[in-house]
Amino acid sequence: MKKKLITVFLAFAMVLTMGAVSAMAEGGATLYNDLSKAELDKELTVADGIDILAVKDFTFSFTAKATDTSTFAETPTIAEQTVTVDAQSGGKATGKVALSEVFSGKTFPHAGVYMYEVVEKTEGFDDKSATTDKVETLTVDSTKYNVRVYVVNGTNGKEVQGITVAKVSGETEEKVDPTSDGFIFKNEYKEELTPSDGVVLTVSKSITGDYADKTKTFPVTVTLTLPSTATAADVALADDSKGTLSGTTVTADLADGDAIKFSKLPAGTTFTAAETQDPAYKSKITGFVVTEDTALVDGNREVAGKGPVVEAGKTVSIENNRANLIPTGIVINNLPYIMLVALAAVGILYLAKKRRSEA
Repeated sequence: MKKKLITVFLAFAMVLTMGAVSAMAEGGATLYNDLSKAELDKELTVADGIDILAVKDFTFSFTAKATDTSTFAETPTIAEQTVTVDAQSGGKATGKVALSEVFSGKTFPHAGVYMYEVVEKTEGFDDKSATTDKVETLTVDSTKYNVRVYVVNGTNGKEVQGITVAKVSGETEEKVDPTSDGFIFKNEYKEELTPSDGVVLTVSKSITGDYADKTKTFPVTVTLTLPSTATAADVALADDSKGTLSGTTVTADLADGDAIKFSKLPAGTTFTAAETQDPAYKSKITGFVVTEDTALVDGNREVAGKGPVVEAGKTVSIENNRANLIPTGIVINNLPYIMLVALAAVGILYLAKKRRSEA
């Protein structure tokens, strides 16, 4: 009886061990059996609003490598794979391809482990900076991955049992999860707007009205919000610009005809423009702003740019107007009438005083 129990126990243990082995690959990495859930992912960091037509397709090579159980010649050829990213949202654009599509229809000559080195190709980026008012930069991910395909003798012949994916760093490997964004390539694309006429964004000042002081200055602040691909070093003022640039903020005291001018900005930048108002003046702000003024209004102002700046030549115009004076004394145009009234009053007082003295 004891021998039978021991035999049953050993058989059960062998079943468990075989199950554990089938769920694990060499090096203790998890074997991913459902290739439709295993993906090669692409993530492009790019500011919203930028045209990514020239950088939306990315190509990956699958190069066969020999293993202990397969040679280079035996390993089926995998065509280059193209992943197209979708429209950007929140500063990202993403794409993917399922490994079930990559290995679809491939025939492996015998059971064993087959390996491919996967890298992103750098060719094909269309640099248009020579003919436009911008400089384009695409940073390509240089990461290497080893994908191992495990082939077994199934009931209907040879079949793919599963795969493993590992990130390669020199001579070492780090196992990753291809079903949870582990098998991923990350790129960054940015455009730096540097127009030939020297101005990307202008915030100009005009002072109008019969009683406006055109030498008066108004404090104006322009605050930039840069895309994640850029830094404050990517911002510059034009030589003839008013104001001081500190990081991503420009402060200036603008009089009639003055302007803040940016000669360099990262595409995808957003901004706000704020002005401290003189109570005697009203203002009107128009141009590349969310809501343009249709009439002059009172009070301090702060307006947001209409959207990300993705091309040069954007302008914001701030008009300050003083149409009337607040009366604080004698208005010179009325002085003759006031003098006549005063003389008449003096004459009346004189006559009244003379009558009292004669009475």
